Amino acid sequence: MTVSLIKKPNVDDLMLMKRCVWITDLDKRGKIPLSLPSKELTYKLLRARHSPIRVLNFAFLIEAIPSNIATHLARHVHAQPFISSLRNDRQDIIDGDNAPRNTPVDMIYYVNAEELMTIANKRLCIKASAQTREVVQKMCDLVEKEMPEFEGLFVSQCVRNGGRCDEINPCGRWD
Repeated sequence: MTVSLIKKPNVDDLMLMKRCVWITDLDKRGKIPLSLPSKELTYKLLRARHSPIRVLNFAFLIEAIPSNIATHLARHVHAQPFISSLRNDRQDIIDGDNAPRNTPVDMIYYVNAEELMTIANKRLCIKASAQTREVVQKMCDLVEKEMPEFEGLFVSQCVRNGGRCDEINPCGRWD
C-alpha cells in the first residue's frame, strides 16, 4: 500500500485563506492581502480550527489499500473518496461479488485541512484498525513535510482533549 500527496495548498489557496480571515476584521475588510499568511498565523488558524482553513485542500493517491480500510476512510462525511470499483460490470480482474474484504483497491482521497485533523483525531486512536492508523499516519506525515505548520496537530482525540476520551469503549491509555 502506497500513499502519495498529489495535491496540496498552493499560493492562491493560502492567499484565499488570508482573505477569508481578513473579511472578518473590520480594519481589513474589503482589502486584498498582498503577502502570504505568516507561518505563525497559519499555525494558529489550524490549531484553533477556524473556518478559513477549509479552503486548504489536499488529495492523496492511495494505491493497493484493502477495500475494508478504504471504507473506514469513506465514512468521513467532509472528505471525498474516489475508490476504484469492484463491481463486475466495471472490471473483470476479480469476481467483485465474492471479493474478500481486504481486496486491494486504489483511491484518491480529497480532504480539507480541518477534516484531515478530524480524521487524524479518530483514526490515530489505538482503538482504530492498525492498517487505518498506518494510512492516516502516512497522510499526516506527508502533509507535515510539505506544511510544517501542521506539526503537532495530527493527534488522537484523547491527546487533543488533554487525556479525556469520548469513545464508547476507551482504550484505557489515560486511566
